[in-house]
Amino acid sequence: MYRYPALHPFLSSELKVATELLADGVSCNLESHIAKAIHPSLCPILILLSRLKPTPISCATDDPLDPFLLLPFIQKCATQSNYRVRVLASRALIGLVSNERLQHVVGDILDDLPCGGRKVSTHNSQSSSFNSIHGLLLQLFSLLDRNFRGLTDSNKKDQILGQLVEVLSKCSWLGCCKLCACPVVSTSYLRVLDQMLDVARTGKSKHTDVIRTLLLQLSSQSLNNVTSTHHAFHDPTQIEFQQQAVASYFSCVGIPKGHDETAEEDVRLQILDQSTSSMSETPCAVSLTELHKEIMSCLADPIYDVRITVLKRILQLVKSIRSGDSKNILHQWARASLHSVIMERLSVEEHPKCLYYSLRIIFSWNVECQFNNGEDCNTFLSIWDRLVLLNSTVSHAKTREIILCCMGMCMKQFAKLMRDGVLPEGLKTSELSTSSGSIHKGNNRLSAAIISTDLFVSLVKKQSAPSETVNSRRAAAEAIIASGLLEEANFVKARVSNTYIPSEQDNECHLEEKCLKASPGEFASLYACKILDLWFICIQLLEDEDVHLRQKLANDVQKIIGNGSGNKLCDDSTPLQVDRVIALSFEFITCLFGHWLKYVEYLLRMVLDTANTLDSDGDLVRQIFDKEIDNHHEEKLLICQISCSNIQKLVRSGHQLATSGRSEALLQNWRERFLHQLTSLTSGYLEKEGKTDWIGGIGNHKDVFASVYANLLGLYALTESSWLPEQAEDRHESYLREFSDLEGFIAPFLKNPLISNLYLLVKRSHKPEEDQGGGSAASENFDPYFLLR
Repeated sequence: MYRYPALHPFLSSELKVATELLADGVSCNLESHIAKAIHPSLCPILILLSRLKPTPISCATDDPLDPFLLLPFIQKCATQSNYRVRVLASRALIGLVSNERLQHVVGDILDDLPCGGRKVSTHNSQSSSFNSIHGLLLQLFSLLDRNFRGLTDSNKKDQILGQLVEVLSKCSWLGCCKLCACPVVSTSYLRVLDQMLDVARTGKSKHTDVIRTLLLQLSSQSLNNVTSTHHAFHDPTQIEFQQQAVASYFSCVGIPKGHDETAEEDVRLQILDQSTSSMSETPCAVSLTELHKEIMSCLADPIYDVRITVLKRILQLVKSIRSGDSKNILHQWARASLHSVIMERLSVEEHPKCLYYSLRIIFSWNVECQFNNGEDCNTFLSIWDRLVLLNSTVSHAKTREIILCCMGMCMKQFAKLMRDGVLPEGLKTSELSTSSGSIHKGNNRLSAAIISTDLFVSLVKKQSAPSETVNSRRAAAEAIIASGLLEEANFVKARVSNTYIPSEQDNECHLEEKCLKASPGEFASLYACKILDLWFICIQLLEDEDVHLRQKLANDVQKIIGNGSGNKLCDDSTPLQVDRVIALSFEFITCLFGHWLKYVEYLLRMVLDTANTLDSDGDLVRQIFDKEIDNHHEEKLLICQISCSNIQKLVRSGHQLATSGRSEALLQNWRERFLHQLTSLTSGYLEKEGKTDWIGGIGNHKDVFASVYANLLGLYALTESSWLPEQAEDRHESYLREFSDLEGFIAPFLKNPLISNLYLLVKRSHKPEEDQGGGSAASENFDPYFLLR
């Protein structure tokens, strides 16, 4: 409360002048007062007063600075013909009424309400008008929402609720659309009852059942009347009333308010209160059949506001359901009908926001219950087809994000299909065949699953790109975890072998054609590639600039690693730092796929991607200050060093990878690739930037350093192998000549000690017979993997 001596007289005098010019709230007198309806100071003062908070203790009766003295002016504003003034006045009332005076003020407001069959007049200023009734209801709602919740005396709360119930039940015609001609008043009446029910439940009042019975009766009547009537014109007040009737009905049956109707903490409290009180056993509880009928009617309503209201409430219901809680009638309905009802609506719904909430319900429900109603593979495929269609037609960003999450949900079921039908027994030829137009039938389900997996991975990769929005990248991370494909690495590891290595050229072919020709081992290898794709996308997201994304994804990945490794690698009960989770991720998948050449190729590609970070055609000076460029150089270099460290360990134990010379050829190709790229980068610098004098040398430029160091590290990891024989002497000699030529280009970069030391190590590994002593020797304490210490 304010205690400024100069402020109170000013507000009092301004309110006195402003309210003297107000009309009396009756429409017949509105025209005569239209020119002087609102004083310029009135709305700013009401807004200022609405910022005050109620005090638990009243001021002294003779205190000239008591804010309560402004109450008559505010109450006069609260019954005016101007809708905005009534709303502002009801909010300004909150800070003027102390907890001690609350009951008295509520009683005065109730005395002014028309009880029984009293008619509302629009001609006599001394009779009640719809404007004044609306203003009174707004005041009650504000006091219930703010002041009433602050009361700590439960007996006093029950007394006030008793007063409200006694009076409002006598004027219940105000909440009936057949008896009250003003939808705005009916909406406010239902809103007051809804708020009373909410606070009564929170305090476990003895009036809860009476309030709920009255509200359920009025809202049910309103729904039955409105849904059977189709207006030829657009009446926003009638739509608002219908929306409130829907919200009140679902409040009565126990579905909590949506996140935009109340605070998230209040939702959790409501859920807790409703789960502990068996609402289905109360006398006014609706039957399961009635509940289903009303939900279906509201979801099919042509008015968007009604559909979105019930969808938001159903979403909160889904969040409130706990495993094993089946006593509540709402949970019984959800477990029996929710999935089929929402899926039915999803097939016909067109409004983007309704689609969004429908998809959120499906995703949240199936994360909680995981298709526990016996849905078969055809159900998943039909859901998938609908999601693919929506993804290609919907442009709403949030809807596209939840579509991807729902695709991840379907992927979890496809993963089970692949595990049960492919991995234990091996693939049958008939299960790999596909035919045009019938890809989802019979034995073609496995092919449909792998094709769907390929599409899912492509969408996740696109949506997780650094150029996408943070919400898009978060959705990609959530979809990856929801898919369960990361865990499938534990089961597919035994099915891959080096007899078939999918190549980059294969990825450009249509996957359906590859499935037609694939053997069981080839099919499992294709599936394993998709799983590895997701693992490396996940690792890249772990270095995202968004802190929330990194931490949540790191916790999820840590749990997967902990479960999949039998807790040998980490304890998933204690969250680890993100960089540690990245290292554990590499260690985990290396343990599973270290025997597979394709995995080594994945690691080499990670190194190559880091080495390609430098834009050789761009302005190096500008790149230093470019805020649009991803500046997570340490994270990128960490991933590069982890990859090379694993490559080095695998190629040193060559017996695990050796298979008829295939591994030697593969690694030789990659060694040449790194050398070509390094030569091109350094020679290009001499041509373009050779005359530029960089302080400390060009090797200290952040992008240049990352690219040069990554290429050298890739060479170092491969040339440390003792099993890269000179099987093709001409090719090997050509490679050594090109490496010797590198010394003439790389000199400007060697002012950076990290690059210099690593280059000397690579040079020594290429020419071990030469003397590397003197000043050209690498430091004995230098560790190429310095970020892994």
